[in-house]
Amino acid sequence: MANTSNTPPVKETATHAPILPRSHVTKALVAGSGAVGKTTLVRVLRDGQPLNESNVNKEYHRTPFIELETIKVERIGGTGSRGIFLLVDVAGQLDLPIHALRDLSKLALGGVELVILVFSAEDIQSLLDLKDWVSLIKTQYKEVPGKTLQFVLVMNKCDLGSCMDPELVARFIESEPMISEYFELSCANGEGISELQSWLVENVSGE
Repeated sequence: MANTSNTPPVKETATHAPILPRSHVTKALVAGSGAVGKTTLVRVLRDGQPLNESNVNKEYHRTPFIELETIKVERIGGTGSRGIFLLVDVAGQLDLPIHALRDLSKLALGGVELVILVFSAEDIQSLLDLKDWVSLIKTQYKEVPGKTLQFVLVMNKCDLGSCMDPELVARFIESEPMISEYFELSCANGEGISELQSWLVENVSGE
């Protein structure tokens, strides 16, 4: 519309917020039998503190099917570097009629760069069961061009005392060359958590 007053026309300019680089989000699957502490591990990594120092409900939580949690993991005692992870927590019972790894593999495994294999220090069977988990994951996983799938092995509940034969753990690691690292930790008192956090940031996050 024409300017009929003596006021000079206002020049409109568009301003744009600077485009910030998008943070890389690493998708990781947390795998293992029921009651080994997978969901608790996700919570501890999310909150940055062990269960004994947290106000979260400490009762056993059974993952019914699949749960997704986006978290920031910081390297403790280092430069403050951090990585952003989308953690995929699936039901620990592989014999369920419907399981996310078999029946929704695209959602559960699509774009996954890391698999965190969790077993309990007080349950030898939970370590043996990981053979079935690894086999199913390898069967259902679709390779992503330019990305290499890594596995990391975690023995949880070390605060309860371990009945695990170290030789049995060593043989399992030797049988799975895709396992990059092994950690012994406790989500209850925080033992070993900082080492896992640092490794995740330094070796996986891409930050």
